[in-house]
Amino acid sequence: MLKNTRLKSDLTKVFPLFGVVLGTAIMLGGAEITQFFSNSEIGLGLKSVNAASDVAAMEKSVHQQINQYRSSKGLPPLKFNSDITAIARQHSKQMADKQVPFGHDGSNSRYQKISKLIAWNGVAENVAYNQGYRNPGKSAVEGWIKSSGHHRNIVGKYQVTGIGVAKNSKGEYYFTQLFVSQR
Repeated sequence: MLKNTRLKSDLTKVFPLFGVVLGTAIMLGGAEITQFFSNSEIGLGLKSVNAASDVAAMEKSVHQQINQYRSSKGLPPLKFNSDITAIARQHSKQMADKQVPFGHDGSNSRYQKISKLIAWNGVAENVAYNQGYRNPGKSAVEGWIKSSGHHRNIVGKYQVTGIGVAKNSKGEYYFTQLFVSQR
């Protein structure tokens, strides 16, 4: 089921994929394209890991998985930036707390915050959420890799990344990965 809808000059696509909900956004030349990927079969009955106290470890694990994948494709690793991670973590927490809807609302604000830290030529954002997986971070990364828009960000010509994870009281994990191409 593919549905195309125009919202605020963004192209949004919604269709079933991989048991996780994913979203990607990219900002190049002032035009932002947003894609959403969802599956109504979230949480396939597997026990959830209580990683609330270990969010930083999950963020680092996601970073390692992304860099391992990039390495397998002959690409240089993305440098982990703790300031950009704080920006990503805040967005994940806001989504987990239902302060903002799942997706890329406010991405321009995040990109502006990044511009105060790093001069950039391009930035991109992947988001995901899932529930009920033994390894929520691995499930998010696998979903991103299997999705063309997310994969494009993962293997893009970026040098720096920040990864934020948040978990809510329902056991839902929210992920935001920001990618930055430095000038």
